[in-house]
Amino acid sequence: MADTRGVFGLKIARILKGRGEWIPLDQVWHSSSPGGSGPATRFTDGAGPSPNTGYFGGGFPGPVSSMDKTTYASDTTAAVPGAALSVARRYIGATGNSTHGYFGGGSPGPFNYISTMDKVTYASDTTAAVPGAALSSARSRVAATGNSTVGYFGGGSGAVSTMDKVTYASDTTAAVPGAN
Repeated sequence: MADTRGVFGLKIARILKGRGEWIPLDQVWHSSSPGGSGPATRFTDGAGPSPNTGYFGGGFPGPVSSMDKTTYASDTTAAVPGAALSVARRYIGATGNSTHGYFGGGSPGPFNYISTMDKVTYASDTTAAVPGAALSSARSRVAATGNSTVGYFGGGSGAVSTMDKVTYASDTTAAVPGAN
């Protein structure tokens, strides 16, 4: 069977599907859904049902420390006072899994950058700074991505190429030079 999970054109997809070499929809994701039957769960890597909320912290103009929670089912957003960031800031990056979110870096003022990492616990709607998970260097305007076990915070103001990896299980962060 051809590996059809990479980059492809529509013409190639049509040809492979016609030959029966296209990956079936229920085999697209890497893990099965909770309970072990049916198609895989797209967003949670098998860690549970798809999340039903999203969190937004900090912002511009500002800096601000507020945390907002959007409920997908009702298309509503509300401030979550107990989940405020530990330091008011703007230009932060964020990633997370199905149980926690991580908000890192940012700028509390003009030309003033921080490495602070805050952890949001979804079950309790609370946020706390995690000193062992601080970014390896102070910076703002970072981008972030992740999966169910780790998150990556990369780049930043001033053409920074640093890539940091936060391991959710241990709440630790380390620079990953090979990923710069």
